[in-house]
Amino acid sequence: MSIRKSQSILEGQGLINAGRDLSGLLIGMLMNREKHLLKIHVYELKIGMFVAQLDIPWEKSPFLLQGFDIKSPADISAVQQVCDYVYIDTSRQKDTHGAVSDELSAKFNQSFEGAFGAARNTYQSTSNLVKSVMDDIRFGNQLNVNAVKSLVSDCVDRVLENPDAMMLLTQLKNKDEYTSQHSLNVSIMSILLGRHLNYSVEDLNKLGLSGLLHDMGKMKIPLEILNKEGNLTPDEFKVMRTHAMLGRDILMSARDIYPGAIDVAYMHHEKLDGTGYPRGIRDTGISQFVRIVAIADVYDAITSDRVYQKGRLHLEAINTLTHNRKTHFDGDLVIKFIDCIGIYPVGNPVEMTNGEVGVVIAGNSKQKTKPKVMMLLNSEKTEREALIIDLADPACVDSKGEAYRIYKVLHQNQYGLNLRDYFNDGKFLSAT
Repeated sequence: MSIRKSQSILEGQGLINAGRDLSGLLIGMLMNREKHLLKIHVYELKIGMFVAQLDIPWEKSPFLLQGFDIKSPADISAVQQVCDYVYIDTSRQKDTHGAVSDELSAKFNQSFEGAFGAARNTYQSTSNLVKSVMDDIRFGNQLNVNAVKSLVSDCVDRVLENPDAMMLLTQLKNKDEYTSQHSLNVSIMSILLGRHLNYSVEDLNKLGLSGLLHDMGKMKIPLEILNKEGNLTPDEFKVMRTHAMLGRDILMSARDIYPGAIDVAYMHHEKLDGTGYPRGIRDTGISQFVRIVAIADVYDAITSDRVYQKGRLHLEAINTLTHNRKTHFDGDLVIKFIDCIGIYPVGNPVEMTNGEVGVVIAGNSKQKTKPKVMMLLNSEKTEREALIIDLADPACVDSKGEAYRIYKVLHQNQYGLNLRDYFNDGKFLSAT
């Protein structure tokens, strides 16, 4: 949306009516209220809140007044169109239903350490549930829809709090737990993309549920085929393809299931050009949720170690998606997905030009080639004390006074680096 168009909209909402002559005064007032500032996602905005700061410079926003009350749903929508996060001044909120509560303040007023700890707990709980759900389905038991919905809701909350922390967790690969881990990763990546597309919280929950349950049909595939180390024979591949129909049948028999999740389970291997399965339908018959989950599904499959193949690098997965955009995948969504996860996705190990090795722990939306990196190995590729560096900070230099720069992205286990060990040992928390 252009500045002129946004400004025209906002003029009718009463947000641009005090003039620029008050901006200096407001800035001074906000500086004195820093202790009351609370960072929240734009999805958490409520009528009665006072927006004190944006995640973009005020001069690049359509708002002439630097600080304003949220008075209507239209005000919320206007902010959501230009920001991901805003800072709320809790001392200036109105006594209106929906304004910032003490509980919400405690929930969001946390460091990366707190966000990562909460994300880790959610990831572990959801991972355990997915394994339990898959075992239930394998043994013919009923799908516990309410339990799944509850944990997907937790995943949505964690993504909105700190998407980097959740993306990091999807990169802690374990090929022995591929099937359950893959379902959870696809759910999280789908939620991340939905957030990037400004989906409502309700739709993020539906999308996350669809991603989590998309492969449930594989629980009815014989293990000797599902876990075969070599290439499948043509007959075995035919059996494997039936997981889409089996997944549809499993979800259709569940109570209170979101109908869109059934579509995703049945159609996530369909392709826009009609060459997919099980029905070979074309683009007009493929829903938005199916298209999103299909992209997340392929990306995670390519970058994960499995019994029959080693995981490939992020760039290889992106090349596959890009090469097949408009034939297999939705071209616009592929571009949005790449923009969402970044050039150097969180959780990717990287080697610096000086030979040191670390893992990306936070992206940089303004300078995508300069994320935050947790250094784990020195230039001799031996373990060092974990240290976080911000590549966007000019003062961030190595022992020789040279600026840190990324040389290349690494495979997850290159140089003996095992991110799961750092995760299990709590080193991601101790270095934050």
